[in-house]
Amino acid sequence: MKQSLARLGALALALTCAIVAMMWSGATPSVAAVSAGDAVYVGGEEQGYGGTRIYGIHLDEPADPGDADAPDFWAYCIEHNVSAVTGVDGMIGDFSDYLGNNYVADSTVQAKLRWILANSYPAMSLSEFGTAAGVPGISANDAVEATQYAIWRFTDLTFDASWSWETADSEDAYWYLVNGANASGGLPAMSDTITVTIDGPGSVTAGTIAGPYVLQTSEPSASLSSDPSVSFVDEDGDAIDASAVADGQEFYIDLRAVTAAGASTITATVSGASGTGHIVSVPVQSGDTPTVGEHAQTLILVAGDRATTSDNIDVSWVAATTDDDAGDTTGTDQSDTDQDDASAPDSTNDAKSADTLPDAGSSLSPWLLGSALASVLMGALLIAGGLPRSIPGRHRA
Repeated sequence: MKQSLARLGALALALTCAIVAMMWSGATPSVAAVSAGDAVYVGGEEQGYGGTRIYGIHLDEPADPGDADAPDFWAYCIEHNVSAVTGVDGMIGDFSDYLGNNYVADSTVQAKLRWILANSYPAMSLSEFGTAAGVPGISANDAVEATQYAIWRFTDLTFDASWSWETADSEDAYWYLVNGANASGGLPAMSDTITVTIDGPGSVTAGTIAGPYVLQTSEPSASLSSDPSVSFVDEDGDAIDASAVADGQEFYIDLRAVTAAGASTITATVSGASGTGHIVSVPVQSGDTPTVGEHAQTLILVAGDRATTSDNIDVSWVAATTDDDAGDTTGTDQSDTDQDDASAPDSTNDAKSADTLPDAGSSLSPWLLGSALASVLMGALLIAGGLPRSIPGRHRA
């Protein structure tokens, strides 16, 4: 009996720990955001002909580099006479961090590089780029070759050269980029940083209109999605257009028809991603630090035309209270703040702040945790009382 109680006591403790773990909720940062000092993985994915190819860049090293998801960015070379190295971690930087000794340090060259990146593939789709360059139907390999040669025209040469173009399309697209960069004078800076965030409670109650949640973005609007699916409404419970939620707009989760406990991940997404124009300093060998004296080919990032920026928040809800132990459960979730206990925690989720402790408000209320733990322990004792003194086939010495 003592052994059975000990085993079931351990089980009760494990279940209690699981309950405590479920009380924490928070939001993950936008996966496409990069800034100087960030480490990235230079993958083996390639587009283009040999000698002018671009490389895939991952914000996190893939678990299996040989079978990785699509890269977060692509990268062109800005150092023609230095060999490329892949399968290593590189360091994100600005032009001020450049380790090479060609013409990249020239601010005029930097402006022209930004113009080329913004007006070529893959920042533009192949169709858009082909139309703009006067070569409709251009292939990805030709588009990459034209862009890479146009970049080298300014980073490594001071004159117009006759490159070894694979096709006439590549040559025509090249001249479109070079002439456009010269005529425009280049871009003094890339477009503003693209951001999107969701703020709101991470722990709510079923049977309510839960919220409010606030969406903030640098873009005109963002789209909302959820997994598992929940409905998005306004404070009155009326459906909103989840495909076009404006900056600063409040929204709610409709849980009025829900009675059981559950959870969902709410995601806000906008088109575009910041990062184009940042450089990547790459070591010669994995684990080394690239230096002026020893580094692999320096790369420059470009976000694809289908790149997106997103933010998400994990929301969990406890089961709806019954008529016997709760008042009105319609409208905005007030299940925690309506308790008589003045120490009831605020349910607002502030887990986005990396320099603060997780908000205690995202946890279950103390009486609910105590009830769950008491139920687990009582069940353990009841079960233990009905167990035989020994289990066949499980004798101990």
